[in-house]
Amino acid sequence: MDLDQDGYVDIVAGTYAGSPYVAHGCRDGWNQPVPILDKAGQRIVANLFWDKDARAFGDTKRCDPEGLGLLTSKITAAFAADMDADGDLDLLLGDQENGYVLLRRNEGSAKKLAFATRNEVIHAGGSILMFPGKLTTLRLVDWNRDGRSDLLLGSVGERYARGFGGEVCLFENHGTNAEPRFGPPRTLIGVRETEQSDPARPDWGLCMDVGDPDGDGDLDLLVGGYAHWTPPARKPSLEEGKRLEAIRQRFAALDVEKRKLQERLSTELAGLGAVEAERKRVELQRAEERRWRALVDLRRELAEEVARLQQSPQRVSYVWLYENQGVR
Repeated sequence: MDLDQDGYVDIVAGTYAGSPYVAHGCRDGWNQPVPILDKAGQRIVANLFWDKDARAFGDTKRCDPEGLGLLTSKITAAFAADMDADGDLDLLLGDQENGYVLLRRNEGSAKKLAFATRNEVIHAGGSILMFPGKLTTLRLVDWNRDGRSDLLLGSVGERYARGFGGEVCLFENHGTNAEPRFGPPRTLIGVRETEQSDPARPDWGLCMDVGDPDGDGDLDLLVGGYAHWTPPARKPSLEEGKRLEAIRQRFAALDVEKRKLQERLSTELAGLGAVEAERKRVELQRAEERRWRALVDLRRELAEEVARLQQSPQRVSYVWLYENQGVR
């Protein structure tokens, strides 16, 4: 998208720090990402944000919608779109904590951006939109080709490997592009409810985008995410059993080595003040970085070998294509 209408494509993204960033396009590619600020020169946040000076998350109410206090929320997704059909791009913001979709309206112009100092909530189905399962991505697109922009949302899922997973839902616009009125959610990719024996579909961390990769004139879904599955069980051979026992012994030795590194770190930091302890910790981590990384890499390789030998639960990340099978 061209956020500032200068003829170059920009990259807009949310961050785990709680603020949207933009990498402005230029003749040679893109510049380094910078925070998108409001018209008062302040960070755009929901209310939870990473405070670099305090090295901790802070909380503020200055961006809450006028007259409405929000549950603690953190912006991790962002998308630029013209939400009021006035010819310039506004910011749609996705809250990771509670699934709010927030609007930061551009009160300037297409080329001179001036984002409001407060967020607005988006409504769907007659109430404030709160998308369950930690929001990952949001897109404004005319999904059903009726001339009105609809809202597409994807989610992570509540738990990392098991339980409630992510989904993709459509909120159709029953109003206008200048004054959208979104209906209740319609599920496009539902939560996986049963175990898988192969990575047939994503079930955690569903990050979606839209396009027409098959060139048939309708919009399809591209969905990145993790698939968790357990291959059919089988009994290891005698040689595989010996190898598994050797790996278990190696794991035990790696745990001892890891514990010694941690104990040394604790001993070196004992009795130091906060500033000196932080300086010493960084110094020790740098000195032991290669050794520590080797331990981590070896443990991962051994764990992958165990997974192959035991047919234990697996995890992989792919990008899946969901073709639109609706009537054209």
